[in-house]
Amino acid sequence: MGQKRFARLSRVLIGLVVAIVLSSAALVAQAQREPIRIGLLNAITGPLAVNGTEINEGTRLYWEDEMSGQVAGRPVRLIIEDSEGKADVGLTKVRKLVESDRVHLILGPVSSAVAVAIRDYVHERTIPTIITQATANNLTAEKASPSIFRSAMSSYQQEAAGGWYVAAKLGHKRIAVVALDYVAGHEQADGFIKAFRDGGGQSVEKVLMPLGAMDVAPYITRVQDKAPQLDAVVGILWGPSAPQWVKAWNEYGLKGKLPLLTLGETVNETYLRSVGDAALGVVSWLSYSPVLDTAENKRFVKAFNKRFRKDPVYNNHLGYLAAKASGEAMKAVNANVEDKALFLAALRKVSFEAPGGSFRFDEKQNAIIPTYIRRVDKVGGKFQRTSTSSGSRRSRSGDGPPQPARSRRTARHGAPSRPRSRSGKQISS
Repeated sequence: MGQKRFARLSRVLIGLVVAIVLSSAALVAQAQREPIRIGLLNAITGPLAVNGTEINEGTRLYWEDEMSGQVAGRPVRLIIEDSEGKADVGLTKVRKLVESDRVHLILGPVSSAVAVAIRDYVHERTIPTIITQATANNLTAEKASPSIFRSAMSSYQQEAAGGWYVAAKLGHKRIAVVALDYVAGHEQADGFIKAFRDGGGQSVEKVLMPLGAMDVAPYITRVQDKAPQLDAVVGILWGPSAPQWVKAWNEYGLKGKLPLLTLGETVNETYLRSVGDAALGVVSWLSYSPVLDTAENKRFVKAFNKRFRKDPVYNNHLGYLAAKASGEAMKAVNANVEDKALFLAALRKVSFEAPGGSFRFDEKQNAIIPTYIRRVDKVGGKFQRTSTSSGSRRSRSGDGPPQPARSRRTARHGAPSRPRSRSGKQISS
């Protein structure tokens, strides 16, 4: 009797185990059939609307066109929310994406204020998040999180290359830095100034203007008054203020008297359409140019043109980077995003050749990407920023001035461009 009872009990236990395994397999299979939901949390209204809209275009190109809305046989659904570039709105929208839409991944935001506001919420809930543009340094430093990545540059990283280049390569000693008066603007100006001084720069006049300012007259007149004491002026601007500044530079008679050097976003191809000849000759630094002479970039430009009937710009590239990083990780886990630990581990290992050059994450999950020195030219009646040299791929940290490396100059149609900087060397970001 004991043996019979033991046999019956064994059969029951085996049946339960089989049932549990089959049930688990069924749940996994059901999850695999459900769409992967990706929340796009970028500003599409407000002063950062251009940035957010263009970032979303790059993301859509990857997921809707290149991946045909699926990965590893599983459909992908993009859910777009507008943070408006406001911290309180961004936090409300991220809660909606997580709690109502049950997204598996968040791509965004543009604004550093929004990124800082949502950081604790996504960290505590282990929501995989790839910051598309917000540059606040601490998000991948002292406030780094296992679930938060950044596929763009940090504030210091973005400006260190420019600061070093202006001082060490162009030889300017006395400059004015014009920046935006909010978190990211302060950090980027400070990062530039630190690298400028490390590279041999001596004096800096800092001028701050509100984010979204349309009337730049009070700020450009301050620079105009100081002009005799300056070697150059540096603009670290984006949003509506950027094209207004470049236009005013010409209108106030400063063009031709002082070099204007800028963050690449200040002379974004989108802004060049309205600024026109006033931007000619402006030298800038950034991690992407549509005229980069690589096979991957040519493919990207052609695909983007086909979809949106225009050339891609920096912000489009940012959206594409975030989307492709997520897609590569999903491929690695066969679209099993429900296993967060597995997915996050795959995301940390992502590495690929992007339109702007080699891409990977560092140990703090911040992007390591090149920086290019560019000059605004007019080629065939069309304004473009021709790359004159590029940067080796140093990441986020402020660990000393960038070091020169091998030159990589590019121009449209594949012909080498004439060097327009005083150095054809690569610089680190």
